[in-house]
Amino acid sequence: MDILSIGEPLAEFTSDAARPDHFQRRPGGDMLNAAIYLARLRPDLRVGYLSRLGDDAMSRWMRAAIAAEGVDVSRIDEEPGGRPGLSFVQTDPMGERSFAYWRDQAPARRMFGPDGADIAALGSPRCILFSGVTLAILPAAARTRLLTALSALRAQGCLVAYDTNYRPVLWSAPEEGAEWTSRALATSSVALPSAEDLAILYGETDPEAALALCARQCSGEVVMTTGGGTVMHHDPVSGVTPIALPPPVLAVDTTAAGDSFDAGFLSARLRGLDPKTAVLAGARLAALVVQWPGAVIPVEAMREEIAAHAA
Repeated sequence: MDILSIGEPLAEFTSDAARPDHFQRRPGGDMLNAAIYLARLRPDLRVGYLSRLGDDAMSRWMRAAIAAEGVDVSRIDEEPGGRPGLSFVQTDPMGERSFAYWRDQAPARRMFGPDGADIAALGSPRCILFSGVTLAILPAAARTRLLTALSALRAQGCLVAYDTNYRPVLWSAPEEGAEWTSRALATSSVALPSAEDLAILYGETDPEAALALCARQCSGEVVMTTGGGTVMHHDPVSGVTPIALPPPVLAVDTTAAGDSFDAGFLSARLRGLDPKTAVLAGARLAALVVQWPGAVIPVEAMREEIAAHAA
């Protein structure tokens, strides 16, 4: 496995702008979105997704849909009697989304148990991507098992990438989210926080101070987005580099903006491209994705990006 993404898959139902009472069904979930975009951008690499689904009709549909995107599904475990989480997404005129979830029953919440099966399923990939959502859905003991395993893989040369992706509804309090975010940052070789997440988690609203706080916890590369504005890049050698982005586009749906940024950035970095080029690649893909409804846009809409990543 070249790239392994870890997360919770959701059956995503997105409202149709022309017919608000009609919803389109798609596979979703932050790390699944990222895996799909990575598989599209990098068909030369084996991109996998580690998670759990049930054995019901919705789970079977999701597994088939994920596989159809070129994502390796061999590490999606099947839980007898399990049913996946559901997400209903609506967007306002500015493209900002709101969610309604039914996910407490999702099999992914029981990953990384004491039997060690999911830890073994990690294998030894070149890159692993996980997020704050990945941690939030797990019990504390499972989070510890996962982070311990990721620390060991990083020590062996695996690029461990972490997207903060803080969702307050999944945590008991910001303090809990902050504690586990700090642990995850310490585990990671690439941190992908947003300034918004860091402000909520740590109460630090100054972007430069927030970046410094994050860099103190992550000894590797930090790429902090600022809601479509300048991206702040930090590494231990060159320090802080602000990277200006092109003017923002008119968003139809901001779902998966961060997930697609992660995919574009990691795709470029895994090719050995410099941080600025990788940030611009991530921003370019995110700007394209937000012009379409739903988390995963039609593959035909991103042919130019796929060609650019193949060059």
